[in-house]
Amino acid sequence: MRISRVDCFIVRLGYKPIYPRQTSKEGEFNAARSLHPTLDSLILRLETDNGIVGWGEAFGHACNPATMSLLTERLAPFLKGENCEDIAALMEKAHYAFHSYGRGGTMMYALSALDIALWDIRAKAHQRPLWQLLGGTRSHIELYPSLGSFDGDLEKLLPYVQNLTQQGYRHIKLHERDPKATAAVRRAMLEDGALMLDTNCAWGEDEARENLAQLRDAGVAFVEEPTFPPEALSRLKRLKQQTGMPLAAGENMNNSEEFRQCIELGLVDVMQPSVAKIGGISAVLEIIDAWKANPHGTILPHCFYYGPGLLATAHLLSVMPETVPLEVPWLEFEQKLHPFMQWSPVVDLPVVPGLGFSPDPAILDRYTIARG
Repeated sequence: MRISRVDCFIVRLGYKPIYPRQTSKEGEFNAARSLHPTLDSLILRLETDNGIVGWGEAFGHACNPATMSLLTERLAPFLKGENCEDIAALMEKAHYAFHSYGRGGTMMYALSALDIALWDIRAKAHQRPLWQLLGGTRSHIELYPSLGSFDGDLEKLLPYVQNLTQQGYRHIKLHERDPKATAAVRRAMLEDGALMLDTNCAWGEDEARENLAQLRDAGVAFVEEPTFPPEALSRLKRLKQQTGMPLAAGENMNNSEEFRQCIELGLVDVMQPSVAKIGGISAVLEIIDAWKANPHGTILPHCFYYGPGLLATAHLLSVMPETVPLEVPWLEFEQKLHPFMQWSPVVDLPVVPGLGFSPDPAILDRYTIARG
């Protein structure tokens, strides 16, 4: 079974903002602080010589054009004609061929899309849903809304979160920079609810130390990447020791080896591999194996995607060492690219062969802004 065709698409879905945003110039280049009410997905489509189609997704958002160039100009010519039955062998060959491009960043995002698509093909070839092929035992997963920033506006944030908890969502992530606003939201939630915070690397170390103590006292479950740069893991370990606040990191790690070191050294409490950034499904499975060999903390995948990366993460939850919820981008999209985007507090994993990613052809065509 060989790869006969490689296509990719940048899909741009619009959404209705839940809060009017204000930001600086950097927000024009950072999706986390962007004013534009759209979210892009870079989707890879592989087809084999026996007609099986596999779908993958590369992280990108604002850097999608760079990742797409690597996919179309470098990875696609490399892949055509390659045997794809042995995923480990092909991925090792690809990683070696392109290691001079760096072991993280846009090339790793492109390789992540490749790996996800190969697993989709394998599961379809075996006529099994991916989670079953991986040996998963959980067929139902809980979702948690990952909200955009309200810039600390409690008059809008509090009722919004209360409405979500009334709908049955027990885990919620905020993207706020004001610790007082986050603490107020946590105090307003039910005792059995879990509130998580991602600051997007907003604070300096001294500010973080003071803020983390407040958030610990308020009962926030964890704080993700409180300081910049995100790879300063020794600082995170120091902050968690000084404040007692559980900390999370991993969205911006480059590869599974960095996670292995993080696990062995006990640097953070919550490790967040991002399947479309870290090297795909194979890389996350390597991280799970590293955790089993040296269990420390929790593995909670990062997932701010709506394409095949979302579904890949959902399937991987079935084989996680602990039962954890699935992060979803809590955006009111103009259109749903595929049926799994119909959110509810608990969802069933797909039972069709592969990932179960079946994009609506009309919506895919309408919202594709670039093809390769």
